[in-house]
Amino acid sequence: MIVRRFLSWARIAPACARADATSALARAYLFANMDEAERYEAEIALTVMLDDPSPLVHRALAEAIASAAEAPRHLLTGLVAQGGEAAALVLGRTRLLSEAELVDAAALGAEKAQIAIARRDALPATVAAALAEIGSLAACTALVRNPSAIVAEAALLRMLERFGTEASLREALLARPDLPARLRERLMAMVSDVLKSFVVERGWLSAERAERLARDAEHRGALTLACDERLDLGDAVACLKEGGRLTPAFVVHALLAGQLDLVAASLADLGDTPPAKVAAFLREDRQAPLRAVLKRAGIPDWLAPVFPIALAELRSAAITGAGATASTPLRVALRRILAQLAGRAERETGRLIAYLRTLEAETARGEARALAEAMIALDEEALATEPHDLALAANAVPKHELELQPLDTLPVAVDLDAIAVARAA
Repeated sequence: MIVRRFLSWARIAPACARADATSALARAYLFANMDEAERYEAEIALTVMLDDPSPLVHRALAEAIASAAEAPRHLLTGLVAQGGEAAALVLGRTRLLSEAELVDAAALGAEKAQIAIARRDALPATVAAALAEIGSLAACTALVRNPSAIVAEAALLRMLERFGTEASLREALLARPDLPARLRERLMAMVSDVLKSFVVERGWLSAERAERLARDAEHRGALTLACDERLDLGDAVACLKEGGRLTPAFVVHALLAGQLDLVAASLADLGDTPPAKVAAFLREDRQAPLRAVLKRAGIPDWLAPVFPIALAELRSAAITGAGATASTPLRVALRRILAQLAGRAERETGRLIAYLRTLEAETARGEARALAEAMIALDEEALATEPHDLALAANAVPKHELELQPLDTLPVAVDLDAIAVARAA
């Protein structure tokens, strides 16, 4: 009787009142102690409310039943078919829809529905693959940012192919700790191409200059990628080779950075030589086997002389464990290598010396940038924590004394130890 009165009342009641009443009836259906006849009538009434013209009623019904394990499936599918916020609520919460139903909803639903599906906990790989193929940019970005979603490498690659030019998706992909090496390499290439085109279109750099800077940045990025401890070294080398970045210049960068494991893996891959044998030749001080390995790997003759010298310097200077961004040990090694090469005939080493001096200049600039950032960070921290002390110290010096002193005689205190600690952090 109550349900019949509800249906009669719903014909004339305002939308907000119908929404409240529908929510109350749905909660009563789920949690109240009803007999079988009452539950049947309540289910009929809720089914009728699917035809209500107001989105408020649909949303109220969705909020009441979306998370319930006992919710009637036909009500859930009906709300999904309605679209809008009600569909998004159901698609984001319910556990009663099958993977096939979720795939259909992603294909037929609006962007809001796709985003709701992408944000589901433990989203199955099949649904993630469907979203990667047909989802909007916002839905794919939400999927990539969902840490519990099961997203295969093929799905990630497909999203990168579709929306790789969009910064939001690239940022979301880079934030994933489980991003495969192949995708990291492709992301690096895409970002390089985007930045290169941007500076050329703006007229800030010539095409040749932009190409050279991009190539140098790609070498550093490839080295950082290959040295990432989260990635398998063999997989990293394979993806670099697939992307055309496993070059002699890259191997030299890795050598001068002290990454002997990476050098061995790269030479082994390039020359189709067992990695253990290459690693043994790099450790031993034998010239003939090393030259054979370099030749087999395609290292040019003009670059080959740097290998025995650099290996000897690495052994003596004990910087084998230096990372890709450890510029100070790298500069030390470069200076020593250049000093040894300077005593040889110029016709044999002139090109190599010019190349290494270019690397030394790049390394010096990188070190200067890192030190400058550390100084700025320390200065900003001091301003934030001790603004009053700094103001008192500035006022303690008479203005006329500052005006009389040349700039190069003003006292400047730089805490090098603090800078080193900041860089290490």
